[in-house]
Amino acid sequence: MEKELLQVKDLQMVFENKKRSFTAVDNLSFSIQRGKTLGIVGESGSGKTMASLSVMGLLPNQGRISAGEIIFEGKDLRKCSEAEMNKIRGSEMSMIFQDSMMSLDQVYTVGYQISEAILAHEKLSRQEAKSRALSLIGAVGIPHPDRVYDSYPFELSGGMCQRIMIAIALSCNPKLLFADEPTTALDVTVQAQILDLLKDMQKKYQMGIVLITHDLGVVSEIADNVIVLYAGQSMEIGSTEVIMHNPSHPYTSGLMKAIPKVGEKKDMLYSIDGMVPDIRHMPKGCRFCTRCPLADDRCREEQPQMREIEPGHFARCHKAVPQAKGGC
Repeated sequence: MEKELLQVKDLQMVFENKKRSFTAVDNLSFSIQRGKTLGIVGESGSGKTMASLSVMGLLPNQGRISAGEIIFEGKDLRKCSEAEMNKIRGSEMSMIFQDSMMSLDQVYTVGYQISEAILAHEKLSRQEAKSRALSLIGAVGIPHPDRVYDSYPFELSGGMCQRIMIAIALSCNPKLLFADEPTTALDVTVQAQILDLLKDMQKKYQMGIVLITHDLGVVSEIADNVIVLYAGQSMEIGSTEVIMHNPSHPYTSGLMKAIPKVGEKKDMLYSIDGMVPDIRHMPKGCRFCTRCPLADDRCREEQPQMREIEPGHFARCHKAVPQAKGGC
């Protein structure tokens, strides 16, 4: 069996104030191999971005990891110093942030920003860094690299800025890439181009990719395995094929029903009633019980554990049964 590139075991991440702490990511476990893609799916507020920032060591000031292990190529990242993490970030692990226009500095040219990312990790001359930056701009499918190198982010389209972010993330050939909503706010054609670009870059560099998204349609295009996250907990884990065609958790089923289907005519699109609970006021039992159409007294009182439904397929639901078909 191929060695795991990244293993996250029972990760717990909390926000703290002077009086108490609130759990944002609760006992999350997953792994990924080189050349494979893991999709982390869920609504806004489900803990997807906080999970990735925990691995990258980029949590906000009030956030901290309170439990769990993060093993990257056999090294426990929680035991690494900030200096060690600075060497790993960008060179071995990298991240495409959600809003490319906000992530890029508007007062520096995109060429300067790509070059600085290279110079931060590799001993190259500025001319060598520029040469690699020009090559990367071309590699991510942007025409006229020389002209774009000297452009400022505000002079480029959203799709081009997203490609520049990918170029920066790939500037030192990382082994693992976190892509946080890489197609958000892009039109459908550009979305497809960005996904194709990620797949091409993955094939070229044999990267592991963690794709963070709210869109199961995007996951179906690129991911090998999927974690469905809700209110900081994994609700369902399995291969993309199993999750897309045989969901066993009512939350996953709801997300599937919310995907518009070509040729299907409906007066209204399906939506899951209610909202993701505030981390300060989590339900006593199942995190999804306040929105679940199948919830009963047990669901509201007793928190379910993750159970294996079939080999490699897990669900956190009292009603999930082995070999469930079409939902629980």
